[in-house]
Amino acid sequence: MNIAVTATATAPATTRTVAEFAVGLRYEDLPPEVIAMAKRCILDSFGCGVFGASTPWTQAVTRVVNSLGQAKRASAWGQKGKADVLGASFINGTSAQGYELDDCHDQSMSHYGAGVIPAVTACSEDFGDVSGKDFILAVVAGFELGTRIGNTVSPSAFHTGFHPCGLTSTFASAAAIGKLIKLDADKYISALGLAGSQAAGLMAAQFGAMAKRFHSGKASQNGIIAAYCAREGLTGVRDVLEAEYGGFCSAYSREYDLSWATKGLGTGHWEILKNGFKRYSSLASSQATAECLRILREQHNLRGEDVAKIDVGTTKMVYVHCGWPYKPMNPPETIAAQMNLPFVAAVMMLEGNAFIDQFQDSKLLDPTIIDLANRVNVTIDPELDALGPDEMRAVRVTLTMKDGKAYKHSLLYRPGHCMNPIPDEALRAKFRDLAGRVISKSAVERIENIVGNLDKEENPAAELGAALQDVRG
Repeated sequence: MNIAVTATATAPATTRTVAEFAVGLRYEDLPPEVIAMAKRCILDSFGCGVFGASTPWTQAVTRVVNSLGQAKRASAWGQKGKADVLGASFINGTSAQGYELDDCHDQSMSHYGAGVIPAVTACSEDFGDVSGKDFILAVVAGFELGTRIGNTVSPSAFHTGFHPCGLTSTFASAAAIGKLIKLDADKYISALGLAGSQAAGLMAAQFGAMAKRFHSGKASQNGIIAAYCAREGLTGVRDVLEAEYGGFCSAYSREYDLSWATKGLGTGHWEILKNGFKRYSSLASSQATAECLRILREQHNLRGEDVAKIDVGTTKMVYVHCGWPYKPMNPPETIAAQMNLPFVAAVMMLEGNAFIDQFQDSKLLDPTIIDLANRVNVTIDPELDALGPDEMRAVRVTLTMKDGKAYKHSLLYRPGHCMNPIPDEALRAKFRDLAGRVISKSAVERIENIVGNLDKEENPAAELGAALQDVRG
């Protein structure tokens, strides 16, 4: 296989460069906007994870963890049980990614909250002496390295068939925990190398397998294993990013650009600030279409029953990711609808939303939704496809009604993208909605207050763990 590599003069030291940056990073180095973003990521992940606790996929993982008889040292969010740090991170990482509501860094195409936050929370709860500042610092290190490593192989690794969450979130978790346990540079390099040896995840899961949620749980767990093993002297591939044979980039991607890992590193450019959040309960690549349709529906008082067809012009990435015809599964499989743009478009036009209620089993086989989904046409728009990585989810939507009238709307950035952000109050409202469906109102308020003041907390993990398990009823 011929692999196209974009190298730089510093490429041979890429792994060491990012490791030394993370090891040297101090809380005092973090700008206020980075601290604020870390808090957003933490709160959003807690809400997604608590809500996802009761899903069949999270419950399957919970049963496995319980059957292993692990020590009860960290909390399973939205549940009563505990497990060791590996079991808790596995459960919580699965649930945080469990309903397609979690954060998304668009260029690297991964959801780092589900990989990083469960690992940092579980380890902090286990240690019992992690300050809020150290918690934030570990989260920032995880997001910053995870996103940068993800950028190097995106979107090629995705087009090769690998799921970015399983790949680069493993690095993110290892980077976070390596920072939390204060590894030196050489051991931190080994932690990244050991993360690379465990990176895994297949994109075919998007067509109807619970495994997609499991990828983030495993990434969270495997990052802990990588960091802990490095601390004990187990060495990993020391040039894991730049190795031309058997390295992470060369093995997983037909094309990669190592410069993305170090671009602006340590000079005030923070990739975590490009992290985004989700408005809808579907994959990020369908959300610009959903938003266009919501806007048209509300502005012109349209009804889904009056739609003749929906045409979506978009990028190759969106087309491959979710532009395929909707194929309902029997018994229903939630992921098959959440990862499908025609279904998301149809349910948005018919119901005016694409949130939790629109992906219940009863909807997935609904003939009215399926009929409209079959009239959604997704094509590659060469002009949009030629745009940059930030615009990889751009869309042009044309809505044609049965009376012949046509309505159009375009978006370069999905709602929640860093260029089209969700306001803080709306993000907090999302957390309250999701978490409030599972845990008590007082617990929701406690979590929001702790996270909001996390930099002032001396030992927040124990109280967070208790609140995250204050299940209603």
